[in-house]
Amino acid sequence: MPVYDRGYTHWEPSGNRAWPAWWVIAKRGIAEPIKRRWLLVLLLFGFIPAIVKGGIIYFKLKAGDIVDLLGGGWSSIEPEGFLTFIEGQRFFVFVFLAIVGAGLIATDRRDNGLSLYFSRPLDLNSYIGGKALVVIFYYCLITLLPAYVLCLFSYVIAPEATGLDLLLLTPLRVTAYCLLTGGSLSLVLLAMSSLGTRSIFVMVWWTIMVSGTETVGAIAEGLGKGSFQAVNFLGNYHNAGSLLFGGSPRLDLNPWISLLIVVGWTVAAIMVLRSRIRPVEVVS
Repeated sequence: MPVYDRGYTHWEPSGNRAWPAWWVIAKRGIAEPIKRRWLLVLLLFGFIPAIVKGGIIYFKLKAGDIVDLLGGGWSSIEPEGFLTFIEGQRFFVFVFLAIVGAGLIATDRRDNGLSLYFSRPLDLNSYIGGKALVVIFYYCLITLLPAYVLCLFSYVIAPEATGLDLLLLTPLRVTAYCLLTGGSLSLVLLAMSSLGTRSIFVMVWWTIMVSGTETVGAIAEGLGKGSFQAVNFLGNYHNAGSLLFGGSPRLDLNPWISLLIVVGWTVAAIMVLRSRIRPVEVVS
């Protein structure tokens, strides 16, 4: 049937406000991984460390200081103890971000999706912002959300806990750290994704960036070469976090140097994204 035989209906405004473009991109990117059942199972495993820390805090009330000797920072409800918990989540951060973020831009480049995106009223910042929100969401899901629950749980069961610390100050520290770290990690991962067209290769680069540099940092620490720990990618984020949470540095490196390294990675990622993703115009 010819198209003109179907008639033409004039457009009528629905009165509903359109969602921003970045939110539409983020919403779809967040919803897609949830459809994979095995990813939900992996997410449940990601909450096991929070359950372990909660159990350690509970048994500390029963067994006293002996749990501090066995559990280390995991038995602490001080701000530094929550940084220790987030640091302990680095394996799940590595895995989840690789699964969720590796193909966010690489797939669009492989399928020529950038032309489709930018043929609409969409600017570069909205595109990158929407993609970054996907990574930030899953990062916070396995770091920020369990930390919130642990703060509430610790306040309920620990007699020495104060509401000002566990219900306000510590959650604010955790929120600031997770949002800033998640934002930086998302930009770095998206920059890697923009350099390739295959998710598997981006995952390999991400593995080298996270696991490879952590191994080099551990070897450097064993050899007494503290300055070489500057290559520890995730370690620098945790080390810089000690400025916010207090306590001892996580690496044999000044936390301010780690902060500069993190800022350097973030700026480099933004430059890569701006050079690799170029809005195009569709000319009829």
